[in-house]
Amino acid sequence: MLRYINPEAAKPKCVSIFTKVGCPFCAKAKAMLQEHKLPYEEMVLGKDYTVRSLLAVAGATTVPQVFIDGRLVGGSEALEAYFATAAV
Repeated sequence: MLRYINPEAAKPKCVSIFTKVGCPFCAKAKAMLQEHKLPYEEMVLGKDYTVRSLLAVAGATTVPQVFIDGRLVGGSEALEAYFATAAV
């Protein structure tokens, strides 16, 4: 539909972030996403998922774990590197 309305419009990125309450690295990652005006869906450990689910999805047990357009970017340092090299 977007292509019909505006063929030159960029498709919005689909962003998901796995976080934990009180995690400073999670706060940093969310701030970077907000800086780049990327809305995201946040899943919170213990509320929306378990460590077992995180391991199954991301292959990691640490947070944050950021996915952009279905691709695992990783934690806050990996997200910083992503923004340094990607045209967002």
